[in-house]
Amino acid sequence: MAQRFRLDEHKKESRIFNGRLIFSVSVVFLLVVILVSWLVNLQFVQHEYYSARSDGNRLHSQYIPPTRGLIYDRQGRLLAENRPIFNLTVVRELAEDFDQSLQLLRDEIGLTDEDIQQYQVRQDRRAVPRSSVPLKIKLDDDQIAKIAVNQHRLPGIAVEAQLLRYYPYDQGTSHSIGYVSEINREELQGMNEEEALNYRATDHIGKTGIEKTYEELLHGTVGFETVEKNNRGSVTRVLGRTDPEPGRDIQLHLDIALQMAAEEALGERRGAIVAIEPSTGGILAMISKPDYDPNLFVTGISRDQLGALNRSRHSPMFNRAINSRVPGSTIKPIMGLAGLYYGVVDQEFVINDPGYYRLQGRSRPYYDWTWWVDKSGHGQIDLERAIYQSCNTYFSHIAVELGIDKIHDYLLTWGFGSNEALDVPEAAVGIVPSPEWKRENKGLPWYPGETPPEGFGNGMFQATTLQMASAAATIANHGQFVRPRMLKAIQSGGEGEFAEAIFDGEAVQQPLLPSAEDIAYVRHAMEHTVSKPYDREHRRHEGTAYPYIAGEEPLAYPMGGKSGTAQVVGVQVDSRGNRIDPEEISDEHLNHAMFIAFDASPESRIAVAVFVENGEGGSSVAGPLAREVLDAYLLPRLEQEESQDSEALLLTSSP
Repeated sequence: MAQRFRLDEHKKESRIFNGRLIFSVSVVFLLVVILVSWLVNLQFVQHEYYSARSDGNRLHSQYIPPTRGLIYDRQGRLLAENRPIFNLTVVRELAEDFDQSLQLLRDEIGLTDEDIQQYQVRQDRRAVPRSSVPLKIKLDDDQIAKIAVNQHRLPGIAVEAQLLRYYPYDQGTSHSIGYVSEINREELQGMNEEEALNYRATDHIGKTGIEKTYEELLHGTVGFETVEKNNRGSVTRVLGRTDPEPGRDIQLHLDIALQMAAEEALGERRGAIVAIEPSTGGILAMISKPDYDPNLFVTGISRDQLGALNRSRHSPMFNRAINSRVPGSTIKPIMGLAGLYYGVVDQEFVINDPGYYRLQGRSRPYYDWTWWVDKSGHGQIDLERAIYQSCNTYFSHIAVELGIDKIHDYLLTWGFGSNEALDVPEAAVGIVPSPEWKRENKGLPWYPGETPPEGFGNGMFQATTLQMASAAATIANHGQFVRPRMLKAIQSGGEGEFAEAIFDGEAVQQPLLPSAEDIAYVRHAMEHTVSKPYDREHRRHEGTAYPYIAGEEPLAYPMGGKSGTAQVVGVQVDSRGNRIDPEEISDEHLNHAMFIAFDASPESRIAVAVFVENGEGGSSVAGPLAREVLDAYLLPRLEQEESQDSEALLLTSSP
């Protein structure tokens, strides 16, 4: 019995073992079948899907920024270039313990809250996943070294090189060239889809000046490439690439040597200087002071720096060359041409100036500037002397005889009342008053007593320094108005190859063109402004600017000019009608000083307008600055011409 029991137990154990074995084999077989099926599914059924996902982890598409076009002056000198800098960048997907990394960077390189805020704006704007975004722009050598030492503690953070805009003349070109700065949300939202795509790899865009006006030319077209990256995000190879198209270089009429001479002439004064080449309308120089360093905006100006600029009582960001509107007596030569054109005066017409003008039947006097000097006038005076001695009375007479409608029509012909500059879109249009203009803007009719001051520039008429420079250039160009422009040529081929720029709407219709005789007469009168000495016959002072421009040092070239003074708060007089000493008036209430001038030689190579804010004396303050600018431009050319003539004479006289 005991033996049978052991045999039964053995058989039972065998059955149990075999059952378990079969079950285990079945399970293993089933698992193998499932595994093989899953592998078949992965390798064959879903191959394309997972292959694409794999490629997505190692293959990345990224945009390539184009190189921004360069800006040259008329002599080929660089005004805006691209310089390499080093930025601290972040690939957010790879940046583990990002907050800890930020704290480390605060301690090591002085990363600020403002840097982090600007980074977040760039990160939100990022178009391509796993692409790097600048965290801090323009690292110095010490910061780069500290980052290199701590690189193992900064996953996803690296130092990358970038080409960034640089303005070698700093403040000297801030109001003419302008600057580029980081794109903001409003600018991106204002772009269409194609434009936004072109800025996927670019952080900067032109904000002001030439940089903004010619942004489309200078920016170029974005490129594209597909790269393979390892698990650390580093590029191992480039699989495909479409090169970006670099922006086109441009050349301006601007002469940087003259630009810097104008800046030096203006010095610490507030104001503006604009110089134009009369034959082409090319802007040779455009200075506004105070100014600012445009390079601050390129790398990201700090809040403190921007606040200081905005809080300054003298508004360095305000471009006085194209926005300040104070012509004063500089308008008198043009009013004289209007009188000649319409025949209300001629070259022999004379009036008696007692020191003031009075409308018929009215008691209010319109005082001449001489009244405040010796309570007298100019006596018998014609148009020529009225120009070079700046007689308000004579031009009040012209204004009244013309009437405001003819004044309005004539001034429009000279480019006033509109922005005629071809590529300075931010320039103010000024004001050319008319009864319709006053009714529309002030809700009042035009009164007869408002007409006389329009004749000598102290009425409602307003013009910018750019417009007055253009008017001076028109007189210098013998009455032919040429629209001002900055752009001279555009890159047409390889480096240094340029083609002259052609503008739409460049031609100008001048229905009220002065005659050659009239323009020569006015040019001659304006020459007397700076060159005529004491007038013994009339016992009068010389041309108003003579003592300040040609009195001490004779001119090496013929020069025409006209001074102007614009009142800020009206004529400052005491209770007895005596003029208050300017030294007793606060600086911001002093009159503005203006002067227009030009090279009066037949070819007239340059015309200039000078505006000095609260400068008080047009002839004494603004006039010498105009001569400095003309000297800086003309004297080197005269010396070169003299040298060439001497060489030619030697060649012809040699046997």
